[in-house]
Amino acid sequence: MWNDMRLALRIAYQAAEVAERAYTAGDLDVRLKEDGSEVTSTDLEVEDLVRRLLAEAVPDDGVVGEERPEREGTSGRRWLVDPISGTADFVAGRPTYSVDLALEGSLAVSAMPSLGITMAAGRGIGCRVFRGKHEETARVSSRDTVDGARVCLHGKRKPTLEQCVVVDGSTSVLDLITGRVDAVIAADAGLDEFDLACLPVLVEEAGGRVTVIEEDVVLVTNGVLHDAFLALLVARPGVEPGTPGL
Repeated sequence: MWNDMRLALRIAYQAAEVAERAYTAGDLDVRLKEDGSEVTSTDLEVEDLVRRLLAEAVPDDGVVGEERPEREGTSGRRWLVDPISGTADFVAGRPTYSVDLALEGSLAVSAMPSLGITMAAGRGIGCRVFRGKHEETARVSSRDTVDGARVCLHGKRKPTLEQCVVVDGSTSVLDLITGRVDAVIAADAGLDEFDLACLPVLVEEAGGRVTVIEEDVVLVTNGVLHDAFLALLVARPGVEPGTPGL
């Protein structure tokens, strides 16, 4: 696991440098994909770099990325690449985009170069946050009551949670795993497998829980509050209970 983590961090840092140079220059070649979402030349450049570095280091592993066709492997392992997670933020000049790399089901690295922050987690080895040369163990909050809980909301459908404190969600995963918020709810936010690639490992290794309630409703909490929030959400019309994890 540690060898894979070192590899993932090295690749993520190199890819993040490429992304940050383009972000700083601001000269972005933007086009629309068939689904109407934005993609930039930097998305493609970063994904190509990550694929090349993975092919050199772990040639038997499969790789699937958001912008290129899947490369099937023979090892039974598969890497997921989201070259620019938060392309809309990247294009708009907001510093909350990230470069995400996950070894499916076991390891996740999310680098946010504009903020100087990287989140990394592996099954059984915990979750860490790197801020420059400073490293800290990530741990979710211990709040055990919904009343007054701090919640980030994403998407077109935002549930009314009058008993909670709704806070800014621009760095919601980071805030959740470091205990600054207690829950994150994404409803009709247009999330796909690449947007969610790093989420389960990061959150669960920090002590939290993740549940996909329905196709595009995702609940992330500190774990202690999970069942309470799940009950609140599934009590609403049109929301069905889902499965834990991703």
